[in-house]
Amino acid sequence: MGRVAWICVLFMASSALGVEIKPLSDSSLNQLVHEQIKNPEAASEKNSCTPNCPYGWVKFDGRCFAYFGSEMDWAGAEAHCINLGGNLVSVHSENEYQMVKALIRTYDPKEKSTWIGLSNCQKKNSWVWPDGSRYGYSKWNPREPNHKLGECCVHINDSSQKNWNDIPCKNKYPFVCVRRL
Repeated sequence: MGRVAWICVLFMASSALGVEIKPLSDSSLNQLVHEQIKNPEAASEKNSCTPNCPYGWVKFDGRCFAYFGSEMDWAGAEAHCINLGGNLVSVHSENEYQMVKALIRTYDPKEKSTWIGLSNCQKKNSWVWPDGSRYGYSKWNPREPNHKLGECCVHINDSSQKNWNDIPCKNKYPFVCVRRL
């Protein structure tokens, strides 16, 4: 059995045994994102026992992430993500939040406002992700969400804290898509 096959067996066995995977530091996340963007073929060889993401997407925690610098309103960004087989990004942990931030920083060093998938346009105070996953983790700026003037969509990198803010869905920003492997 080849080296990669043994690594796959060990990876699957550790997953089955419930071995805890420690959170990555910011520098580790930045390195992971940069490595996958600069050399996706090498990154896919390292992860060859699991499915790979399409070219230009970054694999993290069983999902594929991609940053799009073209500015769209929230609905247009979500439609674009759906056309690519995914949705606007849903964020469920601090590690995912830091990975999304690292991805944005890679393409936009100024870290301008960027759409994520969270919205509550159907029912105030009932936040939902477009992929149907449960809303639990959040990273709101202080005094947010405030629903000011009918704000019901969410962007990341607002204010000096660079966290989440609710804002009108008609605004145009770059966005991050996510899709399952």
